[in-house]
Amino acid sequence: MMSGLPGVGKDTWLARNRRELPVVSLDAVRDDLDVDATENQGRVIQEARERCRQHLRAGEDFAFNATNLTVSLRKRWVDLFAGYGAWIEIVYLEADLRDVLKRNAGRKDPVPASVIEKLAGKVEVPDVAEGHGVTFVVLG
Repeated sequence: MMSGLPGVGKDTWLARNRRELPVVSLDAVRDDLDVDATENQGRVIQEARERCRQHLRAGEDFAFNATNLTVSLRKRWVDLFAGYGAWIEIVYLEADLRDVLKRNAGRKDPVPASVIEKLAGKVEVPDVAEGHGVTFVVLG
């Protein structure tokens, strides 16, 4: 499970470090369903959960890629994964906010800077008790 601000580099980290894993990404689900990030996310979450369940039922390793910035958001997914007996690693990425905003500005569909700044104030760094392992990645 990935965790980090929009634009911090979660996709890039996965491509470099876990390229063998299939990825369930909320951004990809939004694209597939043609749902904007500002719209109701109910269908997106439902579809992402089903995609995760498919991997879990098959006993396949996979990465779940979303911001997952708070304990309560992560817990919903951790509970789903744990219900299938999955081994859960949380990979938390952090970088200087200026770097995140710069990276985000170069994205195809950037998140408004004001949204990222607001989210930065709500970040709850994952605790080792939330899963079987936590990997902390601080990007320079």
